[in-house]
Amino acid sequence: MTPILTSEDELDLARLEKELVGALKDHAKSQSKVVKARKKLAEALSKMFIDRSSLNRTMRDVLKQIQMLAREHKSNVKEEDVKNLTDLIEINELCVDANKKYVDVIKELTLRKDYLIEKQVEFADALETVSEKRNNVIKKALEVEKIKNKMVEGDKLKELDQEQKDKQREFDRARDILLKKIEQYNEVREEIEKDLSDKKSILSNPHSYC
Repeated sequence: MTPILTSEDELDLARLEKELVGALKDHAKSQSKVVKARKKLAEALSKMFIDRSSLNRTMRDVLKQIQMLAREHKSNVKEEDVKNLTDLIEINELCVDANKKYVDVIKELTLRKDYLIEKQVEFADALETVSEKRNNVIKKALEVEKIKNKMVEGDKLKELDQEQKDKQREFDRARDILLKKIEQYNEVREEIEKDLSDKKSILSNPHSYC
């Protein structure tokens, strides 16, 4: 048998919605801290990219010198030395390219994540308004019902009915805004997920971390 739902059940929903608002905002704060950490990571990686590029230039200078000496049989430089340094330079160049692409992706995703957090907070704010309006409309309905049972005069009832309708319209408007905010949040989230999927090869490239 289906249980009979009461006004108290909807008041409980309004209370739970407020708890959800708090959880959404706490989560948004945690995400903001992660975004800030990623920004610092991108800055550190950018510094490393500059240092790695400088390292490569220096290694190339060394390579030119040992290539010249390797042609002299009396020098202490062998072809093996040339090959080893050439291999290091090639690997380093792969790392330089991968590091740059990785940093660019991190910076872009950080900006987009900031926007997603903004949309999550807007969603939470809209839900908070819905919770308040839901609470108001249910309490007004209970007040009207209580007064109707007292058999008060018609004009007073009309006034209360109008107040209840006004509260209901306020709730309906708030709910429409909430649905729009949820839609916007989901659109941004889906765009980020698609972008992450498209850039998976960059993020999973082992040379991004060398």
